[in-house]
Amino acid sequence: MVAREKIEKESLYVPSNEITFHPHSFADDAGRLFRWDDKLWRGIRPEKASFFSKLFSDGTIQDLVELGLLVESETGNLVVDGYGIVISHRSLPFVSYPNEWCAQMLKDAALNIIELAIALAERGLSLRDAHPWNVLFDWSRPVYVDLTSIVSGDRSPYWPAYDEFCRFCYYPLILMAHGQERIARSLLPEYDGILRSELAAVMRGSLLSSFVVSRLFNRGVNTLRSFIRSGNGHSMLPFLTQVKNSIEALHLPSYKSEHRKRLLDALSSARFQTSGTTLMLAIRKLLDRLGPRTMLDLSRGPIWTSIVPACMGLNVVSADADVARITALYEIARSKKLSILPLVIDFLKPTPAMGYSNHYSIAANERLKCDLVLALGLINKLHFENHLSFDLIAEGLSSFSKRWLVVGCDNCEENNARQAVNHLSDQFSLPDFKDSLLKHFRTVNVVSSDPNWGVLLLCEK
Repeated sequence: MVAREKIEKESLYVPSNEITFHPHSFADDAGRLFRWDDKLWRGIRPEKASFFSKLFSDGTIQDLVELGLLVESETGNLVVDGYGIVISHRSLPFVSYPNEWCAQMLKDAALNIIELAIALAERGLSLRDAHPWNVLFDWSRPVYVDLTSIVSGDRSPYWPAYDEFCRFCYYPLILMAHGQERIARSLLPEYDGILRSELAAVMRGSLLSSFVVSRLFNRGVNTLRSFIRSGNGHSMLPFLTQVKNSIEALHLPSYKSEHRKRLLDALSSARFQTSGTTLMLAIRKLLDRLGPRTMLDLSRGPIWTSIVPACMGLNVVSADADVARITALYEIARSKKLSILPLVIDFLKPTPAMGYSNHYSIAANERLKCDLVLALGLINKLHFENHLSFDLIAEGLSSFSKRWLVVGCDNCEENNARQAVNHLSDQFSLPDFKDSLLKHFRTVNVVSSDPNWGVLLLCEK
């Protein structure tokens, strides 16, 4: 009686009208995600409460967390109408989507899913959802976040979620391994992912590729049959292990030589040799003075614009359409354990909101908004090559910034001279660009300038 009174006393009742449900959490029959008091919680429906309570009490959840497979979770003290128990989750810094990941990130996410499925099978449990939208990146480390995808296991040798795993992980990775990364990334957001028929159609152009894909298709079925014939039909583990081996065996394209060439070209240019160090020092000094916690790097060129701030202790999101640059950043961030989230996102067309009330995807400029946005080597490209007006550029940059924008404008005289040679009338006007920025920022000031690389502006809301 005393223990019951203590639990009731420590519990905190929260009215339903005070919580905000997550837009992506609407179809789960076991529970629902919501925010309250600036924290992330998951309500578990009464009929599922005892199952998940046992997973916490017997140490299963804690084991999976310690293995790095599942997001940190613990039973909370909230009481919310309609739910048997409420669980608190660690809220990861930023939400990203699989179509924003480089190939190696998708591969690591797929391995996270299959390793979690294996760990659950060893405990007599299973994973019912195998799509990578249930994985988030804790900077460079993938972690599964959908607790209620854990279900009781059965004695079947086959993983019920395998088809879904293929459509959203295995088939996209096969395409990426054969140089079709753009197609894979474009199809990933589709409701059914990438179908086997679509993969076959894309790969039909190459007899060798078609042969390889055919072998990959049949490997899982043949492996399952052999397990059943050998008497392993009572366990899902051999099948899951084979799936993991198949993912690990995929050889993704290497962008190292491509990125190294671009990097060497940039570093060996006269402009960088004469002013690169000066610019880097100016950025370091500015970041030290402003002290932002989070930074979105939209810069183009050498990757120091993300690495240097991360080494200073900033949490950095880096967005670029250049897959080689993002892949290189991911590999460095992963090996050095830097707080960098590299994403394949084009500033010209960032991931939009999709579905009713953002239920399918939340716009990139909402998910990735940071204290400070850094944009070096971007503005002149957007204005001259992509023909964006200053107003559009300023609006886009402002939409990602909570407070500051640090933007570099290349040498205006050099660009205008190039425009004259090419008989183009449009020239870069720094006063006009500042006027556009002032529509979104309270102050816009020149904080540094150099005859080689141009002008550095600091904008503050």
